[in-house]
Amino acid sequence: MQENDGPCQIHVQISSTDRPGILAEALESIVAFNWDVLDIKQFVFNGLLNLSLLLGSNKSNSLQKLKLVLDEWAIKNQVTLQIFPWEKELRPEIPYKYRSVVTLLGPNLSSGVFLSLSKTFSSRDINILRIEQLDYSDHHVVEVVIGSKEDHSTVDILNALVQFKEKFSVDIAVQEDTMFRRNKRLIIFDADMTFVQCEIIDELGKLAGVGDRMEEITKRTMNGELDFKLALCERVKLLAGLSILKLEELYKRIPITPGAEDIVRILQYLGYRIGIVSGGFDFFIDRIKNIYKLDYGISNQLEIVDGVLTGRVVGDIIDARAKERALITIANQEGFSLKQVVAVGDGANDIHMLAKAGLGIAFNAKSIVQKHANAGINQSNLELILYFLGISGKELQELRDLSKAPPKSSW
Repeated sequence: MQENDGPCQIHVQISSTDRPGILAEALESIVAFNWDVLDIKQFVFNGLLNLSLLLGSNKSNSLQKLKLVLDEWAIKNQVTLQIFPWEKELRPEIPYKYRSVVTLLGPNLSSGVFLSLSKTFSSRDINILRIEQLDYSDHHVVEVVIGSKEDHSTVDILNALVQFKEKFSVDIAVQEDTMFRRNKRLIIFDADMTFVQCEIIDELGKLAGVGDRMEEITKRTMNGELDFKLALCERVKLLAGLSILKLEELYKRIPITPGAEDIVRILQYLGYRIGIVSGGFDFFIDRIKNIYKLDYGISNQLEIVDGVLTGRVVGDIIDARAKERALITIANQEGFSLKQVVAVGDGANDIHMLAKAGLGIAFNAKSIVQKHANAGINQSNLELILYFLGISGKELQELRDLSKAPPKSSW
């Protein structure tokens, strides 16, 4: 490392058993020789300190003296210290400037998972820049920041992970590493098989005595085999004559998806706007919206005359494109960028909504939906979405407690 009387930048790497005062001791010499701290990174792993300092000085002729003093301090305090030149061409991460964050979520992320993942990335010249564990309790959650030389979409990364996902029982989210990743402000849920754990129209079909026919049409519709509008009208016709009292009975026993109440409460505490946009029916969605104090509830309106269903839908039908338009309208109305929007759904009529959102999550979704979303969860727990928002296990527990606490009285 040559020394000249001019500007110079160096990288100081310090490793040691962690204790208070290591940084302060190192900085004493750095400050004494008039070197500036241009950047600093520090973390402690299993009691071991890793500290990196980027230093700069207009008088590099003091470098040798600084190095001698730091070496003496390191030897005396049993600290491992290295000094490297700071030159852009020597920094391997520079060419890999297009960044994404891959979140892995599973019951157990084994060493085999990391081996397969790292091989998948390296075979495509994708560089792993940082790995951080968000949780390791009931769920093992890891964030991996990756970089590539060429610009890519989240779909490109997901396509690269197809075989990896097939091999391991792991849920994955891929997001651009931008300021919007942890700054989401709006979440839109589908209802049937997402916020609630049933297809409400199929349950209505059972009450009307046409359950098998109804389920067949619903299944083909959610798999993208039938046009949603035509299929909805055909199914609603099968409900003609059903009493509103039957709808009331059904509402009382609709199973809410595990984690729904928790995620709503936590996101409301964080200031999110929350809505349901559903191809289902206002009779149920309006009640769910009110009981959970959601901000939006958009759905189809069943025609009811003299207390019974007529078999017709009133007004515009909420199909895939209508869901997409609703998401855009709500985001614009609230003043949020679409990159700040999360959408969650399971069926073919959710595809456009998921694609439009900054984070589109296929929740226990049909295969056709999985291919069009940049995240997927294949467990029946909506609270897991919070990990994809960058919330750690420790933060999640704190949020559970805080969101349950009664509001402080203001004077």
